[in-house]
Amino acid sequence: MAQMNDSNKSKTDLIKELQSLRQQMAAFEKMETQRRDTQKALEESEERYRSVFENTGTATIIIENDMTISMVNAKFEELTGFPKNEICNRMKWTDFVAEEDMERMKQYHVKRRQDRSLAPTEYECRVHNRLGEYKDMYVRIDMIQGTLCSVGSFNDITAFKQTEKALIESERKLSKLMGNLPGMAYRCKNDSLRTMKYVSAGCKWLTDFSPFELIDNSKRAYMDMIHPDDRDHVYDQIQSSLAAGRPFQMEYRINTASGQLKWVWEEGLGIVGEDGAVTEVEGFISDMTGHKLEEEQLIKENKSLKSSIQERYKFGDIIGKNRSMQDVYEHISKAAVSNANVIIYGESGTGKELVAREIHKLSDNSDRPFVPVNCSAIPENLFESEFFGYKKGAFTGANVDKSGYFDRANGGTLFLDELGEIDLSGQVKLLRVLEGGGYTPVGGHEVKQADVRIVAATNRNLKEEVKAGRMREDFFYRIHIIPITLPPLRERKDDLPLLIEHFLSVYATSENMPVLDGNVLGMLYNYDWPGNVRELQNVLQRYITLKTLDFLPASVPRSVLAAGTNTDEIIQDAVSLEDAMDHFEKKVIAQVLAKNRWQKTRVASELNINRKTLFRKMKKFGLL
Repeated sequence: MAQMNDSNKSKTDLIKELQSLRQQMAAFEKMETQRRDTQKALEESEERYRSVFENTGTATIIIENDMTISMVNAKFEELTGFPKNEICNRMKWTDFVAEEDMERMKQYHVKRRQDRSLAPTEYECRVHNRLGEYKDMYVRIDMIQGTLCSVGSFNDITAFKQTEKALIESERKLSKLMGNLPGMAYRCKNDSLRTMKYVSAGCKWLTDFSPFELIDNSKRAYMDMIHPDDRDHVYDQIQSSLAAGRPFQMEYRINTASGQLKWVWEEGLGIVGEDGAVTEVEGFISDMTGHKLEEEQLIKENKSLKSSIQERYKFGDIIGKNRSMQDVYEHISKAAVSNANVIIYGESGTGKELVAREIHKLSDNSDRPFVPVNCSAIPENLFESEFFGYKKGAFTGANVDKSGYFDRANGGTLFLDELGEIDLSGQVKLLRVLEGGGYTPVGGHEVKQADVRIVAATNRNLKEEVKAGRMREDFFYRIHIIPITLPPLRERKDDLPLLIEHFLSVYATSENMPVLDGNVLGMLYNYDWPGNVRELQNVLQRYITLKTLDFLPASVPRSVLAAGTNTDEIIQDAVSLEDAMDHFEKKVIAQVLAKNRWQKTRVASELNINRKTLFRKMKKFGLL
């Protein structure tokens, strides 16, 4: 029947059916092409998405509605130590969350799916890896639009958290340390009131105000605590230092909350803001009241010492209470605490080397060598070898190395006695050393630096030597830094009793201790002592042995013998040396007063003492 129907179809109908079939095939092919294109686009899109997912630079996962992880990237595998085939569709993301963060993460998951605004998209939590090691994570999770899935990324901030923790601990320790320090650490605004933004707990101990009362000037501005007489100076000094970009330090007074006046020491520096201006100041203020009281006490003691020095009659091995000797003692004390060169002026026999040794003994280098040199005894041709030393083979007879004076005095004091005897050639050689150029041993090549303190002595007027061309001016100024002048014995005869008593105690024994009668004392007192203390020492040594005074014949004037002829009538019995001298002085002064009709200026001139000394002695002996 079908065949009949087909056969009954006209050719036209068959052609139409064939055309329709072709159209259907063409449409199908078009649809298949579109499907393939769409599939390819989807695959390419998925590949791009997967590439982005894999290369985000952070550990990333896709979280399903039931918290199951459906996709992870390589970074997450690296983070957790689990491969993706063990994670995807098998593990929940909360399986990696630390116990203390678990409940919070679950709440966020549920609320996020109810309403995205109910849960934060960024937060911190701790996750663990396969080995059970925990890490701090900065997490960002948000919903994938049109789904119940979410995407989460994880940044490892463990190192940052450890640093943060260490910083917090450091700040805690610093705060504790600052709180225990006997002072106040602070940070304040750079304003006229010095408004405090931070103060350490030590402020209570320092100011009697609590930190709360000082911060933001809640109860008192710090600037108002500064003593009114110091306030402007403190502000000006701080501003001057800040403007110059340097730290500041100063001392001043404050009035505490309890009304106590304190001396404080402050050190601080400016904190520069982004605009380059000083916006804040940081520093530390400590109580120096005790130190200040000690300083004031030292000043008082120093004044007392200077006052008592007037009564001092001995300084080390130096004897004398004369006013000029008190000045010498003071100069010795000042020279001892300095490293500057010293020049000691004085006639022969006045004790220049004693002064030099005393300066060395009182200095910081007292445990180092003291090397005395008699400059007048060094021939010109041996000058360098004596001062600088020489090397073996430097000249005939130089069989071994020999150190010079500078080597032997290294770290200590080199005493150049009779400095004025050094000729110009020697001055040039010493000047090079004094100016830091060093010295070279004879026959050597190594330049050595001198670490010595120079103390020199002379009986010449070096300024006159410079004028006469016998001393270089530059050499003079290198030496003449701290001058000390020793008076001759004839200008301090009031020291004779002390000196005589000293030398007798040194050279005499109880068996041969001589008794000095008025005649002997008169001769000693009226003699001019051209050889000074050294001559007195020698005269007394001879007197102890020979029992007669033996002055240098050429230097003994007749008046010396005449002056003492009648003094023994004053002293009939043996008395102390000081009493004998007092008796003798009184008689001499009385005789000269009578001779000059009590014209005290003439008397003082004839006795070679000043009017003040004459009045003091007249009062002492009841002659006023």
